[in-house]
Amino acid sequence: MKPQKGYYSLIQFCPDASRLEAVNLGVILFCPALDFLASRTSRSTRRAEKLVGRGELAREALKLARISIEQRLQTDRASFKDIADMQHFVETRGNALRLTDPRPVKVYAPVDELNRLFDELVGGQAASERDSVAKDFPSLQTLFTRLNSEGRAELDFSARLPVLGQEFHVPFAYRNGVLNLVKPTRFSHNASHQALNLAIRGDLIHKHGFQNSPNPRLVVVSKFPDNCDSGLMTHVDQLFGEYSVKHVRHDDVDAFAQQIEIEANA
Repeated sequence: MKPQKGYYSLIQFCPDASRLEAVNLGVILFCPALDFLASRTSRSTRRAEKLVGRGELAREALKLARISIEQRLQTDRASFKDIADMQHFVETRGNALRLTDPRPVKVYAPVDELNRLFDELVGGQAASERDSVAKDFPSLQTLFTRLNSEGRAELDFSARLPVLGQEFHVPFAYRNGVLNLVKPTRFSHNASHQALNLAIRGDLIHKHGFQNSPNPRLVVVSKFPDNCDSGLMTHVDQLFGEYSVKHVRHDDVDAFAQQIEIEANA
């Protein structure tokens, strides 16, 4: 597939414009040819607190400013036709959250590219990720929330990827002799590129491990579009198998959850 031209803009917290100090709290990706416009924003306020101090940060105002950007992108989506429309949107933002001028980027799979930009330039867990997991994989959300309360699993596990040096986040992790990093993922019709991105990261995790966790394993729990080609799903199975990544299809989630219930330990 030929790459399409896209544009991204960083969502930055800048409490004092005169000091030119800012931290990245999110990213917007616009790809006109694919009719794609979406954002990812951070759940955490830790970076913002470092600029103003924990007790000085107006968290609620910051949250409302973030929600305002996300809502405007949804309601005005149809008005985004070209880069000029995105530039106008950037220039009309004027509170503690500012947007950087759009920068070009090659886009193969827009959701995958948005996630990559967020991981590389912002890091941590996206504000919408937990909502997505709860919607697509409610049994896993319920299971891991309980196991976490029992001390048998972790929520919101983050670590720096070996070799790449990027922050990698999964909503769930548990141990059964090795550390298992569970990454529920909604795949698009261009799943091959999405899967390859995860496969490479899973391979690095398995080969190099983390401190005190040799040979950890990435577990991708997938959900494909309803009319997805079965051959594509088989290809993803094979790809993950080559890179030491465990693949659990959506139809097998209940059996996987039962296995975790038995095996997960502190």
